[in-house]
Amino acid sequence: MSVMESNQMLTFKLGDETYGIQISKVREILTYPVVTPIPDASRWVKGVINLRGEVAPIIDLRVRFNTNDDPIYTNRTIVIAVKTQDMRMIGLVVDEVSDMENVELDRLYPAPDMGTSIAPEYLKGLFKKEDKMIVILDIDRILDKDEMQRLSRQSSGSSHVHSATA
Repeated sequence: MSVMESNQMLTFKLGDETYGIQISKVREILTYPVVTPIPDASRWVKGVINLRGEVAPIIDLRVRFNTNDDPIYTNRTIVIAVKTQDMRMIGLVVDEVSDMENVELDRLYPAPDMGTSIAPEYLKGLFKKEDKMIVILDIDRILDKDEMQRLSRQSSGSSHVHSATA
């Protein structure tokens, strides 16, 4: 891990579990916008939006990580807009935003293969808070390069992308 990495995490809920992402990756938190669907996209890719002039895919982490098979999208649904290492914007749908946590990155427990839909390469590690473990996601690996390229190609074919500039 780079020395420049932030140790501040934004925590959020997916089902009963708490996850965290580096606050330095978070650009904004918004309610679920009008999304332009992408034909033949994975079930967890809800579509794309125009987020401050940038086409951003909306990824439902609840579906991606199998925490909710039939999610509902309302004006209370939360999207965390993040910027990846290669400067791409992605919107992540979560159940709720929880808190800010300071985490000593050198004290993270290694990410085990949990035998779930969350592959260890998506994880930076785990940290313990009181009696609970919080899973720290590696935002730069939520979508691999092939998935991002495919989404970019598909979204460039969308005739109209709704704007989400609150």
